[in-house]
Amino acid sequence: MTAFQENNETLSRNEYLATELLKIVNSLPGFFPLKNELQEKLDNLRSVLQGLRPPRVMVIGRSRSGKSSLINAICGLKVAEVSDTAPETGMAEWKKYYHNGSDLLHILDTRGLQESMAPRQYDSAKTPYESIMQAVKKDCPDVILFLCKATEVHSASDEDLNACELIVEEIKKLYRRDLPVIGVLTQCDQLQPKKVYFPTNNETKNRNVQEQVKSFFAFLKARQELSRCVRDVVPTVADAKYEDGKNGLILPDEDDRWNITELVETMIKYTPSEIRGSLARMAHIDNFQLHVARTVVTACTALSSFVSINPIPGAAIPLVVPIQTFMVMYIGWLSGREFSDQTVKDFVVNAGIGVAVNAGMIGIADIALKFVPGFGSLLAVGAGAIATQGLGDAAIVYFLTLPEARNTAS
Repeated sequence: MTAFQENNETLSRNEYLATELLKIVNSLPGFFPLKNELQEKLDNLRSVLQGLRPPRVMVIGRSRSGKSSLINAICGLKVAEVSDTAPETGMAEWKKYYHNGSDLLHILDTRGLQESMAPRQYDSAKTPYESIMQAVKKDCPDVILFLCKATEVHSASDEDLNACELIVEEIKKLYRRDLPVIGVLTQCDQLQPKKVYFPTNNETKNRNVQEQVKSFFAFLKARQELSRCVRDVVPTVADAKYEDGKNGLILPDEDDRWNITELVETMIKYTPSEIRGSLARMAHIDNFQLHVARTVVTACTALSSFVSINPIPGAAIPLVVPIQTFMVMYIGWLSGREFSDQTVKDFVVNAGIGVAVNAGMIGIADIALKFVPGFGSLLAVGAGAIATQGLGDAAIVYFLTLPEARNTAS
């Protein structure tokens, strides 16, 4: 069995667990304590499982607005081709970006609106709009980033707005979804005074940025089809130099990006809840990774407590250990590892020795019975809320806060 097949089998097994538990909880009488809370937590867990795919982000904007540079800046890797002279991107297509064998992000990098010349790459579509819609019909984006150079907000922007409005309208017809649209002001370093770089306390520079943000937001909200979808406008600078070769990392002394973290946080805020974990994982935003991890630990702890205290006659699935196993697997996945049994095995062997969390050791012993023969006999088998909470805390420490674990994942 291939690693891909094993991961799919693991996903199916855990989604089955969440579904079966939800069926059991739904069958309980209405007066049963915490029934509504348990239903909500199980729904959240099932959404988490469904959101393990990479995020799909559509990037549109005028030619030379910095789409490919922004993609690289968000990923922190040289994943999109950037041309300094002529339009590069041809046929709009979903591009899958990988890092260390992990499916990181799906980007719809599109032809520039109002292009003055044909792009270098081939495209059978006659117009950027046709090209974009051909790709959108294959997969629906999770979020749309609508780019505009900070120096061109008042320069022939009506044509760009017309195209964006039409795209949003067609997606609504195709998928019955109002996708969040986030305006992105690019190349804000080009606003006056030019030789002042971000972050800065220069009042003139900051005032000019905020004026352009307000103007762009007003233009977007003035359009009927866009007004219900536009969530925010984020000013950015995407300048950075990368190592040679595909997926080259940013050179530490050549990183002039600004406000990219705030942009990704805005994307997380306004995208469907099930995709937020994928965005946090993709951008390695520590605060959001920890927030998502703690949400999952809280849900799993409540479920473990419920199934430990309330025996469920006829339940055909072992309950507490699969809940704990899923929790550890998901926290490992958030850190950049595979959503697989191997991630849990690594945690059991390494965290069981190196992470001093007493309550978590009980949970580690539980899942070790499944993954490492003989290890579980070191401690008595424990279940319920204390073991699961401790195990989740240990997994967060191991995967998300220990430097050596983070280095292994990245």
